[in-house]
Amino acid sequence: MGQPQSKPRLPKPGDHIYCERKRGLYDHHGIYMGDGMVIHLRGAAKKLGELPGCHKCGDKRVENGEIAKVCIDCFLDGGMIQIFDYGVPLLEFIARKRVISIATDLLERNDFGPYDMFTNNSQHFAVYCKTGFATSFQIEGHIPAGMLAGAAVVATFGVTKGVSKTSSSW
Repeated sequence: MGQPQSKPRLPKPGDHIYCERKRGLYDHHGIYMGDGMVIHLRGAAKKLGELPGCHKCGDKRVENGEIAKVCIDCFLDGGMIQIFDYGVPLLEFIARKRVISIATDLLERNDFGPYDMFTNNSQHFAVYCKTGFATSFQIEGHIPAGMLAGAAVVATFGVTKGVSKTSSSW
């Protein structure tokens, strides 16, 4: 999942698109609206200073954890556009016009909740608009390994702590 189409094509309105960020560390997702515009959930709030607005869409690239409509250039931020491949027949998706309507409605109401890297990120937003289910395949693929590593640390700390308690009572 999440692989580029085997035959590259320009996105169509209602497509779930994405691009790599931070040299492939993660992918950023959005819904292509047509006319070179994308609706996406921005990253976590952080101060970037005052930036000049984009000459195409006026966006100042403010990371505020909210939904935004920006031009494709601002969305890609130097990355290459890819179309998300769910690997299922098109019949299982919400119709393109409805996807656009959902994304627009969420933008207008700012009603997707605040950004959270693990529970409410740009992929959750795009997948929700396209399927009606908010999920992030990139997060789900990394959480089990992270949970196992965390459990190993906790178990090791607990055993070490228990051993040192036992040793100190002798």
